[in-house]
Amino acid sequence: MNVSELVEAIGAAVKRGAGTFEVKGISTDSRTVKKGDVFFALKGPNYNGHAFVKDAYAKGAIGAVVEIIPGLDPSKTYNVMVVRDTLRALGYLAGYVRGLYKIPLIAVSGSSGKTTTKDMIAAIMMTSRPVLKTEGNKNNLIGLPQTLLRLTSAHKTVVVELGVSEPREMEQLANICKPDVAVITNIGRVHLETLGTLEGVAKAKAPLFEYLKDGGTKVVNLDDPWTLKIDSIMKPDAKRITFSLKEKADVRVLGYSLDPALLALGIELDVRGATLKVQLHSPAVCNVANAAAATAASLAAGATIAEIQQGLNMFAPSTGRMEVIKAMGATIINDTYNSNPEAVISALLTLKSAAGGKIAVLGDMLELGAASEEAHKEVGRAVANTGVSGLIAIGAFSKNIIEGATGAGLSAKRALAFESKAEALLALRAMIKDGDTVLVKGSRGVALEEIVEGLKKA
Repeated sequence: MNVSELVEAIGAAVKRGAGTFEVKGISTDSRTVKKGDVFFALKGPNYNGHAFVKDAYAKGAIGAVVEIIPGLDPSKTYNVMVVRDTLRALGYLAGYVRGLYKIPLIAVSGSSGKTTTKDMIAAIMMTSRPVLKTEGNKNNLIGLPQTLLRLTSAHKTVVVELGVSEPREMEQLANICKPDVAVITNIGRVHLETLGTLEGVAKAKAPLFEYLKDGGTKVVNLDDPWTLKIDSIMKPDAKRITFSLKEKADVRVLGYSLDPALLALGIELDVRGATLKVQLHSPAVCNVANAAAATAASLAAGATIAEIQQGLNMFAPSTGRMEVIKAMGATIINDTYNSNPEAVISALLTLKSAAGGKIAVLGDMLELGAASEEAHKEVGRAVANTGVSGLIAIGAFSKNIIEGATGAGLSAKRALAFESKAEALLALRAMIKDGDTVLVKGSRGVALEEIVEGLKKA
């Protein structure tokens, strides 16, 4: 685009330079600026991009979007555009670009399963068309614009993931991407530190349905009471497509079976009267619901039954999401990407289905606020009901997990708590026997992938 388009899209005041020039790209990181980029000087709790405007120019930036004009060499002409809030300006620009392309955009949120559901939808849609999707964890007010600013005329569908941890974040995210299809996978206990209660989580997610484009479709989980409540309040007259593991729905799960070697999950779905059978290359039982959600969303976006079957059969989980690894003569389930109570309990269902000895390695679940201690005890009780031969808990709340497990009948000799990952790894190596299955799961901040890597090197 040219600079006049950019200035109009973000509502900037031109304070210096900013003559006619073409914008080659947008950068939010001075370290990766390319020649012809416009640099957005974003601010956060631990960073301030205004300190790096000079560096951005030195690397070839053709302009900068700032809140305060930085000290620059007065003998040179710089293109400087001033806005009230650079983060919001980045969102305005992404929203402008999204509006240039009249193609379906599917937005996915929820307390758990949103990344996997997003990837499943993308795999389905990519069977017949070029798709732009959220990469990695770029699901916030910086990552969403970065994704949308990659849109080109070659793309025919967009699939984005929206993650929120603060009230009113979803309003901004949904207003930027203006979804044609909106999916809320479920409402669970995440970010309680900032959102307070389950009701607070639901209120934070609800605007995704509210900001649905006219004529758009809501994808509704009939098994989740909070999602049903959101559906009844937000755009109640909008089109909807439903999915369920137990209720009559547009997409209903008829059954599933887990491969004994944990290499595949067979799922049978009823899709508006047609029977669909797929084989997922993942042992995650939670993916039964995710596959149903992805099927419903893809139907709403125009996918055929054949495309859905092909896409789901091709889907492969990302690293750290119920990833199966062989090490030390055991099967390791690497589910270290993130954690919350519902996600742990779901992962334990897969562990329970495994043959041979079972070991659960659980790290802290973060950002649960006042509910932390009881939530970790609850998880411990769930472990005891899984029939494990051993439990290793790691972190500040490890003793709460152990308390819950032993209180529910797990032998104290088989339940160990550690604050150190190095000590936990030594104990785990001594505990593992040939043929065991080991589930490793914890919140992102606990970094339990170090345990997995330690087992691989043993």
